[in-house]
Amino acid sequence: MELSLCMIVRNEEARLDACLSSVRDVVDETVIVDTGSTDGTKAVAARYTQRIYDFVWQDDFALARNVSFDYATKPFILWLDADDVLDAPQAQKLLALKARLDERVDAVMMPYQYAFGPDGRPTLVFERERIVRRAAGFRFSGAVHEAMEVRGNVIHEDIAVRHTGTHGASSNRRNLAIYERWRARGGEFSARDWYYYARELKSAGETQRAEQAFAAFLSMDNWLPNRIDACIQRGDCLMALGRGQEAKQSYFAAMLTGAPCAEALCALGACFLEEGDLHAAAHWYRSALLCRLPEASCAFTTPDAYGYIPLMQLCVILSRLGEDVEASRMNEQALLLKPGDAAALENRAYFAARLSTRGG
Repeated sequence: MELSLCMIVRNEEARLDACLSSVRDVVDETVIVDTGSTDGTKAVAARYTQRIYDFVWQDDFALARNVSFDYATKPFILWLDADDVLDAPQAQKLLALKARLDERVDAVMMPYQYAFGPDGRPTLVFERERIVRRAAGFRFSGAVHEAMEVRGNVIHEDIAVRHTGTHGASSNRRNLAIYERWRARGGEFSARDWYYYARELKSAGETQRAEQAFAAFLSMDNWLPNRIDACIQRGDCLMALGRGQEAKQSYFAAMLTGAPCAEALCALGACFLEEGDLHAAAHWYRSALLCRLPEASCAFTTPDAYGYIPLMQLCVILSRLGEDVEASRMNEQALLLKPGDAAALENRAYFAARLSTRGG
C-alpha cells in the first residue's frame, strides 16, 4: 500500500536532510508545508520532492498539519517532524508493514523515542498515531501538542521513530506564547490543553502556575494516562514548593487512579528519601521494581523507572543504612541494565574498596 509523508517545517535546514533521507526508500510521496522558513529549508526539501507548499503560520500546529494532509494523494499518510528519523532497522520494519497494510486498517500507533540518556538509550517513550488511512478523514486538533483522535481498526506496531531534537528553551517559550495569546483572545482550553499548558509551565520553571494548571486539569474529565501523569507532575511541583505532604497525596492519587506505575512509586521514594525516611523510601523503590514496563502506551513512559532508577536509589539508601553488601548487589543489577554507566561503575569501585577493607 502506498504511503504519503506529510510534514510541516520552518527553518529546519540543519535537520531536514537526516529526516527525509531516513525514509526516502519507504514513502511514495513527500509533501512539505513550509510555514515561513528564512533559511535553506526549501532547498533541502527540493532534493527529495517538488511538492513544497507555503502556508502562513497562524499560531496553530493542528491547522498546519491538516493542511499538509490535504495535499496527500496516497492511501495512507505518515507524519513526521524535521527532527525525527527512522533508523535503518526501523525503516525496514516500516517497509514490511507497507506490504501488508490494506483498507481494513484505519490507523497505526508507533513508539516515539523522545529523549535519551548519555548511553543513547531512550529515557522517555510514548506511542503516537503515526500512520492513518487517508480516507478515514482523521484530523489534528490542538494549537500546541496537536493530536488526532483515531478510532476503528487501530493497530500497534513496534516501529520506533527517534526524536533527535530537544524540547529546549526556545520551543518552550514558543509554545507558552501560543497558549498565552490563545487565552488572551478568549480561547477556551480543553482538558488536554490544560495538561500540556501545565507541562510547558513546569518546563519553564513556572512551578506555582504549573501546579495550579495541573490542578485545573485534574478537576476536569480527562484521559486516564494523562491524569496519572498529571498527579505525578503536580506532586513534583508541590515538592518544589515545599508542600511535601500535599505532594505525597498527589503521588498516592496517581496510584489510586490506575494500576501503580513505577514513575509514581519512584516519585514517592524520592519524596521520603528527601525527608530522611530511608526505610519508607526503600519500600517504595522496591515496589517500583515489581512494575513491568508497559509494552505499548500512549502515556509518557520513563523506562529507567522500571529498573535502573530504583536500583541505583536502593544502592544509595542501603549504603546509608550500613548494608553495603546488599547495596553493592543493587548496583550490580543496575550495571546489568546499563553496562557502561559511569555512576554505577564508580559505585562498583567504591564498594570494592569498602568491602575489601572489611574482608566482606
